[in-house]
Amino acid sequence: MSERTWSLRHVIPPCPAPPRTPPGAGFELDNDACAACHEAEAAQWRGSQHQTAYSEREFQRALAHEPMPFCRGCHAPEADPRRAASGQAAEIGVGCVSCHIVGDAVLAAPGPDVAAPHPLRRDPRFATAAACANCHQFGFPDNRRRARPEAMQRTVAEHAASPRAATTCSDCHMRDRAGARTHAFVGSRDDHYFRDALTVEATRPAPDRIELRIAARPDVVGHAVPTGDLFRRLAVAVRPEDGAGARPWTTAYLARHYALESSGGPPLRVERSDDRPHPGEPPRVLRFQLDPGDRAHPVAWEVRFERVESLFQEREDRAVVVGALTVAAGELPPALP
Repeated sequence: MSERTWSLRHVIPPCPAPPRTPPGAGFELDNDACAACHEAEAAQWRGSQHQTAYSEREFQRALAHEPMPFCRGCHAPEADPRRAASGQAAEIGVGCVSCHIVGDAVLAAPGPDVAAPHPLRRDPRFATAAACANCHQFGFPDNRRRARPEAMQRTVAEHAASPRAATTCSDCHMRDRAGARTHAFVGSRDDHYFRDALTVEATRPAPDRIELRIAARPDVVGHAVPTGDLFRRLAVAVRPEDGAGARPWTTAYLARHYALESSGGPPLRVERSDDRPHPGEPPRVLRFQLDPGDRAHPVAWEVRFERVESLFQEREDRAVVVGALTVAAGELPPALP
């Protein structure tokens, strides 16, 4: 695994952030005005991960553990982050106004002149990863980390270091499977999209050993898989099939791995390693040793994308899984006598 140093400073200047002063100033009411004229875009956005950013089950369960304004500010930017979002602000999550309204103008990428019923501000950065940096590249909201800053999310930095750095976020995430432009922001909740980002190869190089090789496809994805928040990981599991009933899975995790450190104050959770597949890097190879008695049995294997409830568990296998997708699965035949 290669050495990496991630900077908390945005690797590109972020776009102007839509100001929210005072919090909950009622911008959410303008979202209906956007949808009234931009019907196709609004229909694509409804049900997207942006629209459900606040209401989705995974976020709500994580928020129950850490009900912080810092979290609500990104997931319900049209609400007052000091209290639980409700009503339309919670319903729209990250809406049209969250990305496009700056001051009294609508922010857009460069394009042809159009007759718009509102002031239009075109900014070249809105067509680049800079448009995503405000919400997808930031540090922990913890003053105790000032001497040792760490990124809580670093998707923009991962993208800048990948072989697809010249491809913008929107080139992938604002395209549907047919290549048409969309505001659905296709991502990790799309089964086909996620599975296409990885290659998985399972082999049995010895009667008592299983190997799985997992790589991020550099021709498809421009960041680690999975990227984003800390609650996402790949679970890689094997299980001998002896015909006597379900056996427990033996599981390893590809993730950002954390440990508790104490330096005179309350313990601080810090990142120890990151073995998620990154595009342009060699495949992650996971080796599982079998019991001698399982040499004559077929072995089931699978790779799952999991979203967990929190990182408070001291053991990764005790984390509460709140969402999962089987990326790949199969069965290796018994070893030859």
